[in-house]
Amino acid sequence: MKLFRLLLFYFSIMLLNSCVPVRSIFLVNPDDKDIKRFKSSVIHSGNDCFEFTKELTQSGKKLKIDDWTNDIPFFMSLDTFAPTHKIRSLLVIQNDTVKYEYYSKKINEQEVHSSYSIAKSFTSALIGIAIEEGFIKSEQEQVIKYIPELANVPHADNLTIEHLLNHTSGIKYNMATDATIYYGRNSLKALKQIKFEFLPGIKQHYLNINVELLGLILKRATGIAPSKYLEDKIWKPIQMCSDGVWSVDEKNHQEKSFCCIGATAKDYAKFGRLYLNKGMWNGKRIISEAWYNKSISRDTYNGSSYNYNYCWHIGLKEYGDFMAIGLYKQHIYINPEKNLLIILFNDREKTLKAERVNWWFVFRQIADQL
Repeated sequence: MKLFRLLLFYFSIMLLNSCVPVRSIFLVNPDDKDIKRFKSSVIHSGNDCFEFTKELTQSGKKLKIDDWTNDIPFFMSLDTFAPTHKIRSLLVIQNDTVKYEYYSKKINEQEVHSSYSIAKSFTSALIGIAIEEGFIKSEQEQVIKYIPELANVPHADNLTIEHLLNHTSGIKYNMATDATIYYGRNSLKALKQIKFEFLPGIKQHYLNINVELLGLILKRATGIAPSKYLEDKIWKPIQMCSDGVWSVDEKNHQEKSFCCIGATAKDYAKFGRLYLNKGMWNGKRIISEAWYNKSISRDTYNGSSYNYNYCWHIGLKEYGDFMAIGLYKQHIYINPEKNLLIILFNDREKTLKAERVNWWFVFRQIADQL
């Protein structure tokens, strides 16, 4: 025990000297408690509440799937399958009707789930709206126009908003930067840690700092906090039923735009429904058709990849599906051909089991039966 304490002491000193926030030493892995542990802004719901129709018979119970965690084609019902994983919430919604609904024993449908990187897709949507409203001229604008603190960093003058959206910024990964923007009390300290490994537009490398910079651009371009902008432009217009939250740093009240939105599963489903309907909500245009098309298109130019674009994961061509995905396999799965949404929120699962299950295959097995 004494040896453990001594090692912990020396490890703590080492991290402190490397500018890693002290909280990261003790909290280590993000978890569902962080949404309440960190300071946050409230995203207020409006007076209108959109409700999906509930199918009384829950025909989704008849669906059979195989997650292949046993290496054999063992098909089971969703009711049998769901408790075998660390699922918090699972919804299957088709034609605005909830065909299957599952919640773990410890929560209910009012539970607020942390989005982790699903928030990146929300931030992307807000950037598109800010461009449509004229706050940002286009995604081709230089980042240093909005974040002049980077002006003297080599290669920063080549960095555009689109590079951040596609994670082709060329910024070098730094663990201390991730810790600063997630656990730190002053996220702007991360700006001093930014260095480039590649020229922007050469290689795709998924980094949280890319979308954290997008949130800072959004705030400076609009003059409005991202949480408030989300509330005004998406949350209330798509009739979210419950208030949401967005974690912020303590010094600047700056949203952690790469993660940390909290909402109920059914409210996340409404964001999916917005994209299922190409940016329209009950006849009203929320996200421009041009931005929607850019977001879910395949673009391999300037270092981008075939399956990831504008903070969205692009699925298989034959399915035409796409997804917002977060840590621990959180998913908003969207299949326009089947008018289908699948919403999945998980707790952290044992590494081997988490690696073996391919949720995209599970979702497509569901889609094939509907």
